[in-house]
Amino acid sequence: MRKGLIPLFTIFRALTLLVTFIFAVTLEHAGSARFSYMVALFAIFFLWLHIREFLLQDKYPGFLPFTFIADIILLILLDDSSRYVVNYYFNIYYFFVLISAGFTLGQRQRLVVSLGVVCAAFVKYYTLIQVALSNSKPQYNINIPFVFSYIFFTMMVFITLAVFFNYSRVLSEEKSRLDVINRKLKEANDLAEQKNQLTKELTIFEERNRIAREIHDSVGHNLTGLVMNLEFCEKLAEMDPEKIKNQISSCKSIARECLTEIRKSVQALKPQTIEQMPLIKSIQELAAGARQKLGINAEIQVDGEIYKTQPDFNLVIYRTVQEALTNSAKHGKATAVEVRIKYMPDKFSIFIKDNGIGTVKFKTGNGLKGMTERIRELSGDISFYSSNGFMINIIIPIEKIV
Repeated sequence: MRKGLIPLFTIFRALTLLVTFIFAVTLEHAGSARFSYMVALFAIFFLWLHIREFLLQDKYPGFLPFTFIADIILLILLDDSSRYVVNYYFNIYYFFVLISAGFTLGQRQRLVVSLGVVCAAFVKYYTLIQVALSNSKPQYNINIPFVFSYIFFTMMVFITLAVFFNYSRVLSEEKSRLDVINRKLKEANDLAEQKNQLTKELTIFEERNRIAREIHDSVGHNLTGLVMNLEFCEKLAEMDPEKIKNQISSCKSIARECLTEIRKSVQALKPQTIEQMPLIKSIQELAAGARQKLGINAEIQVDGEIYKTQPDFNLVIYRTVQEALTNSAKHGKATAVEVRIKYMPDKFSIFIKDNGIGTVKFKTGNGLKGMTERIRELSGDISFYSSNGFMINIIIPIEKIV
């Protein structure tokens, strides 16, 4: 029963019980002793209904079905106190017990209590049938067809009530289950939306980091070469102005390449040519370009049997070597870099060493941070050393490569 209807039902039941009991005792014309007995039984029954619903129902739900035994006993005693074989007003009390069982008990418990109430209600009908069929008690003067019609009518009412409240309770329980399912579905939907939002934000964050790394590695590499070429132009201007033309041409070429890389990065496009090229070939071309752009000699050494690697992996290694060459020329003032690549059955390793000035303490800037992020995304390990130059050692498991 809905919580808003409980007070209305309680008030209606209380008024109905009081009014019908007044009519019942008026019909009885009972003496003082029997009247007091009937009033006492009714008062106990009336109070017991409210005590069960307001005290026992929430605190002792497991004990609740057994409390209906008290209802049945009190109704039998109240019926038995009547001087009539049937006091029709008391029948209403059985209906209220059925209604209470229908609203408060589970399906099996409700069935057992309903059967108990019906059996208790028909105890008096057994006596009624005996009186109706007996010739030894003519003083009752009972209309037998009426008696059986009344019994049949009462039985139909009981069955209708039992079916109605059983069906209504089943609907109520199903509705409660559906409400719970709908609430859980809503919570799951809200959680999924939050997860989708977080995934979207994380994707945007990762893409921004990727673009930032692309700009730093590709554009930074080209700009470093451009700056070094311009510095060389300044020196040539004092010594041999004629050679400046060749250097300016080289600077223009680097600037155009830098502009192309910027456009790709702004459009969030990966350099597909690098990804699809064989790894060793792309690194060899990078080394050849480093001689022109950075004035640094890069030697590539490959050990082991070369196997085909994933495009994403190729790009990571390409950008790592590119950043290492840029740092060697820009910060280490190196003139030579050694890149040793080793293909192994269970892992891939790359060791990069330059002949630069090195440093005892070095700060991890954007370049080294981006390099570290890329390698760790492949579940790899990366280490930096600075002794007689700068060294980088990288190991990546085979699962992230092929």
